[in-house]
Amino acid sequence: MNILDLNKILKGNVEHIDEVDVTDVALFENNVPVYPKDVKIMLLKYLADNISSDDLSKWAEFLCLRGEYSCSNQADTIDEDFYEDMWDVVQALSAPEIDGVITKARAQQYLAELDKYNNE
Repeated sequence: MNILDLNKILKGNVEHIDEVDVTDVALFENNVPVYPKDVKIMLLKYLADNISSDDLSKWAEFLCLRGEYSCSNQADTIDEDFYEDMWDVVQALSAPEIDGVITKARAQQYLAELDKYNNE
């Protein structure tokens, strides 16, 4: 698995998850930044019926389980918890059997939670 694979998946190519070797841990030193806009895009795709709730969950689960994804505050402030709310949304999306079924209303709620990040 390489950076291009990770970027394809981050940008919403859920089918690509099935094409990569998810056991490949050789690139853990390479990180692909994740921002709230990436999560918002996927939620909007779900709301527009471009992807299913299963696809959204599969995407979020991949981000949670793979260690190559990171995020950094664009303001360059040292705040390790800056994106904690975004990761809480990703975590909830990744485990609907624990955090509740993904619905349109819940997706709207998650988008509202991500609004605090403005354009990030």
